[in-house]
Amino acid sequence: MVKKKKSSQFLRSCIFEALMILLQQKRYEDITVSEITSKAGVSRMTYYRTYSSKEDIIIQYFKEKVNALLEKEPEIGDEPTEVWYRKCLHFVYDEPVLMTKIQQTPDLAKASQSYLIDLLQYMFRKYRNADLDDPVVLNGLIYKAGGFIFVVSKWIRTGLKESPEEILEWIRKYEQQSSFEKPQ
Repeated sequence: MVKKKKSSQFLRSCIFEALMILLQQKRYEDITVSEITSKAGVSRMTYYRTYSSKEDIIIQYFKEKVNALLEKEPEIGDEPTEVWYRKCLHFVYDEPVLMTKIQQTPDLAKASQSYLIDLLQYMFRKYRNADLDDPVVLNGLIYKAGGFIFVVSKWIRTGLKESPEEILEWIRKYEQQSSFEKPQ
């Protein structure tokens, strides 16, 4: 079972790397599944057994990173939300090519944002016992997630010039104020 898991993980890694190489050569919309599988050295059957779309390649990569983090730091779920933000900001900062490509590709941006919102809902249900069946609670979470997503998107579009800690400090200040005035 462990061998099969490692083999599947290796194949997913090959497919992800193939997509990243192709993204350096052409637009996402112009990349075909055949090109990905050829570059990865896998069959189309292997691809379709694992993914239902090209966007799934990126989402699976994110899921594996989150699962690795939760295995390495199982207590992170109980940490303040600011710790989650910090981890996310460092991940973005450490993956500039991927994040820029995602930002430049509407389908990838939409899928990534949707995944982040789903992840936050999962985390808040599991670790905060949030009643996300309550529309006020759910929409409050989506509101905060949307703000975070837009700040990170702007950061990526402007070249990740600030450090993750600077962005986190801005977010702290934004969350403390209720108006659109410049943070103090």
